[in-house]
Amino acid sequence: MPIHPPRSGYRLLFRISITGWAMAAVFLTGISPGLCQGILKDLIEESYEAPPWVPPPPPPPKVIMTDNRDGTLTDDKGLMWTRKDSYADLGTCLNWYQSTEYVKQLKTGGYTDWRMPTIEELSSIYDDTKDNFISWDHNPENPLHLDKQFADGAAYWYWSSPREETELTDCCARSFYFVNGMVHVRRLTICANGGVRAVRIPK
Repeated sequence: MPIHPPRSGYRLLFRISITGWAMAAVFLTGISPGLCQGILKDLIEESYEAPPWVPPPPPPPKVIMTDNRDGTLTDDKGLMWTRKDSYADLGTCLNWYQSTEYVKQLKTGGYTDWRMPTIEELSSIYDDTKDNFISWDHNPENPLHLDKQFADGAAYWYWSSPREETELTDCCARSFYFVNGMVHVRRLTICANGGVRAVRIPK
């Protein structure tokens, strides 16, 4: 944010510049000091005052969410999301296996076809024009870039589907971190600060 000097500072700078002009006029043109003093007085009395600084308006949101008043939100791309994620609902983190089972038993809004989102779907609700402290610990240093209509008590990151097929027994699935928009690959049994936000496509 630009720093502007106070109005008194503008007036002081104006007085200094006008005084310098007046001294130069006396020296170069031979104008009497009395006449120059009168002109100087008139100029100072009409000195310009800068208008107060007005901050620019906030940027328009990148994601528009509609509250369906049934525990669900619908985004401007047509996807329906649960207002509460698993952390806000249960008060604890979930690993990938637990998140899969959690989504299967959901009946939020009366719907039973909830599923785990893809990374692309998660990234579509990330909005860096918004800073909301709706995480489970309300850490002011880590705001979530999510719409404030999502429920308070949220996880910091969400699991995505599908899992990565590898020969490792505990690997892996991608997750989306809503503090900075980064995608991470995590072991399936990790759950710290994470969970799932279920999604569905309205029919």
